[in-house]
Amino acid sequence: MDSDYKNYDISNIAGHKKQLEFLNGLFAGGRMPSGLLFYGQKNIGKKFTATAFAVSVLCGDYRAFSGEGGSSSLNLNFCGKCPSCLSFLNGVSPNLLIIEPSGSAVKIESIHKIDSFLSLTPAYPGYRFIIIDEASSMNASAANALLKMLEEPRGKTVFILVTSNAGMLLPTVISRCLLLGFSPVPGEVLSDVFKSEFPDIPGETLKFYSKLSRGSYSGFRGLVEGRYLEKRNFLINTIFKELFEEYKNKNINKNPYEISAKFNAMEKKGKAKVLEKCAVSAEENEDKSAVFELILFILRDIYIYKMSKSEKLLYNEDIADEIKRFALDSAVSSKDIGYMIESTVEHIEKINSYNLNKSIAADSYFSKLLSL
Repeated sequence: MDSDYKNYDISNIAGHKKQLEFLNGLFAGGRMPSGLLFYGQKNIGKKFTATAFAVSVLCGDYRAFSGEGGSSSLNLNFCGKCPSCLSFLNGVSPNLLIIEPSGSAVKIESIHKIDSFLSLTPAYPGYRFIIIDEASSMNASAANALLKMLEEPRGKTVFILVTSNAGMLLPTVISRCLLLGFSPVPGEVLSDVFKSEFPDIPGETLKFYSKLSRGSYSGFRGLVEGRYLEKRNFLINTIFKELFEEYKNKNINKNPYEISAKFNAMEKKGKAKVLEKCAVSAEENEDKSAVFELILFILRDIYIYKMSKSEKLLYNEDIADEIKRFALDSAVSSKDIGYMIESTVEHIEKINSYNLNKSIAADSYFSKLLSL
């Protein structure tokens, strides 16, 4: 259990120091608002920070510390041992409700859950928290129902709305919240965090992951644990060599179903490796769009190099030679690469929104790419 609860200790959150100090100050100064809006780029720790903040406030094990001039204040802490912390770790916290999108949107049914949650007498005294992830995906009825709750807050209830697109929220919802912006975590901070966690990974690889993760802690972890380099090398050496003609004007009669079969074999192998490490199904562990986002990164680099001839702009600098070859020594035009990028973005959106058969979806995707 120790390894679990330490993850929610605010002091262990990488980056976002100013935001954490601000939140701690709200609590220590008794200035907790009924609504908070965490906004910023996707996957940079907004939801995790919201959760860590909520469970730390609920913990009750506050550490006294001395501020300037010797003044004493409170420092939030997640002990992992008190009844509130244990209930959270067991997934049944009576003072915390986390709402996530159902499919592609937060729907009115989810907002109704909040009403039911607030109608119950809390098991522990003090605050109650409702965290709404991807709050900007609320449909109109859900947003209006939430607005009513924000306008008429109940007791010590704190709503934390998390979004990567604040402009999609109703202005009236935004006006009821205290806004807190989040920026990507600096690459050197991410590298330092993961140096101790993954001591066997070379420093240069960590720097590469830092650049590729674009300030996202979860993105960094996903690259490390998702075998990014192994998958990328397979895509480069197998899939991309068939999508692009390796030598200029080389005429290959490419079969999309053969490419798709190789791609699905890689996916199947990846699932087997996931299952070796954990006792849950690979489907539950797998990010449906992760491999296609990897394809998107590679296509982006090929397009950038074809247009600029600059290695400095590449994400995948360590394979610049392969990127150059695909960009310059193939018959694929910049317009064709742009079409591939658009098709990949559409495919990512589709598989994230619908429950598609992965093999059939891959057949359709590669057929589209080879229809140039």
